[in-house]
Amino acid sequence: MTRAEDIRFWRLALGVVLAAVVVRLIMAGLVPLLPDETYYWEWSRRPAPSYFDHPPAIAAVIAFGTTLFGETRVGVRFGSILLSLLGSIAAVSIANRLAGGRAALITALALAVMPMAAAGLLLATPDAPLLAAFAVGTWTLIRAVEKEPRSMPEIAWWCAAGLALGAALLSKYTAILLPAGVALGFGLDPRLRRRLLTPGPWIGVGLGLAAFSPVIMWNAQLGWPSFAFQLDHGLGGSGSDAGLIGQGLGAANRLLEYLGGQMGLVSPILFVLMGIATIAAVRIGMRGEGDSRRTVLAGIAVVVFATFALSALRRRVEPNWAAPAYVAGVVLLGTVAWRDRGRRWLQWGLGLGAGLVAVVYVQALIPALPIDARRDPIAQGHGWEWLAQVTGEARTQMSAAGCPAVYVATNRYQEASELAFHLPDQPAVTSLNIRRRSNQYDLWPGFEDMAGIGDCLLFVDIDDGWARQIVADLGGRFESTIEIGPAQRKRGVGVTADYRLWALKGWTGDVFTASP
Repeated sequence: MTRAEDIRFWRLALGVVLAAVVVRLIMAGLVPLLPDETYYWEWSRRPAPSYFDHPPAIAAVIAFGTTLFGETRVGVRFGSILLSLLGSIAAVSIANRLAGGRAALITALALAVMPMAAAGLLLATPDAPLLAAFAVGTWTLIRAVEKEPRSMPEIAWWCAAGLALGAALLSKYTAILLPAGVALGFGLDPRLRRRLLTPGPWIGVGLGLAAFSPVIMWNAQLGWPSFAFQLDHGLGGSGSDAGLIGQGLGAANRLLEYLGGQMGLVSPILFVLMGIATIAAVRIGMRGEGDSRRTVLAGIAVVVFATFALSALRRRVEPNWAAPAYVAGVVLLGTVAWRDRGRRWLQWGLGLGAGLVAVVYVQALIPALPIDARRDPIAQGHGWEWLAQVTGEARTQMSAAGCPAVYVATNRYQEASELAFHLPDQPAVTSLNIRRRSNQYDLWPGFEDMAGIGDCLLFVDIDDGWARQIVADLGGRFESTIEIGPAQRKRGVGVTADYRLWALKGWTGDVFTASP
């Protein structure tokens, strides 16, 4: 390949990356915010060193976007989409360094047609800053590997990798798998093992932990709530009382579900090709042959993927948890010198991925697939404007009826954050979390912390027997209880959830919030 052809492929790669980002920006303004996104938006309104579920990066990213574009869909998502641009450029830059412009173009195309990137990087979740920092960190450590050990340029690149690690750790705790993957890659390749004894990698890890220290201090002050939650959430057991055979079948089913989720995340053909490319890089690297930088990438992909495969043996794993594995995997895919048969499979994989992304985008805009709205993940972002309208009208009526102050509460973070976003004045809605999993609302002031004697509470919850039990308990702390509703949240004609509202008037001052 001539130098001119190489440059042309590199420019095409950048063009693909930019086109994908433009599409995400357009979709960002059309697709309603999902409950997790509004939950993280709530974080952005209350800056803190860390939060119950994750470190603070996503809150800062959302605050950046809403400062520019206001409290809108684009505002909430803009920072995440901008980070997807940064991460994609880092990934294609690695491919370009390893194998030239054609590899960069393949990497860019694969990123554009992977549902993980096309849909996941559209959303304002901690995965966006994590993947961007993971990609930049991988690029900097590849640059470090290229330098002479113990040289100043190598130390400088390890420092840059450490700062990227810090940014990743401030995004999501799974970032700790990045240095673990690097250690595996170095350990597999005999040409790199001695580097583990040099100061560069350890300086990088030290800088990353220093950047992460505010999160550690925040957890220490509050009794380690976030660390405990994530360790149990990601690595805790399933809690099944089944016998050994039942537990074994459950573990096998969860592992198969995990593998199926990964295929859906990146498309089946590209998933298999990434696996082939990763295994080949490990085998070649263990012989001390080939490009040692590819061994490092393979180590990262193996550690991340295997960690969550092992976790799946104990409890259900969300498909997106393993997403950082594909930062390295997609580069390995793009840099392989595929033979004719491999190239055909690659073309089919890119075509299938593009088709899957098209289906996801169409379904996000129009409920074209016959999926029950209650089970459709995309539908979970729909209907909140209507529920907020009903809630707002009820709140106005309570104020008109003589309530000194009306507070809104729910029993889940999903309803609390979506109502806070969609109510006209965007008030501080609280979540009781009674017999629900703990979350950030347990650490924020609740109704009892803000209200005074005689104030009123508008309680909004899923219309079921448990909600009625909660209201029966709450009613004893108020002078009167009035049932309002029902209300439904819909996408088109499909009902996503049934709700009911209760007006509780005249708080007596008695404490009522139960432990979650």
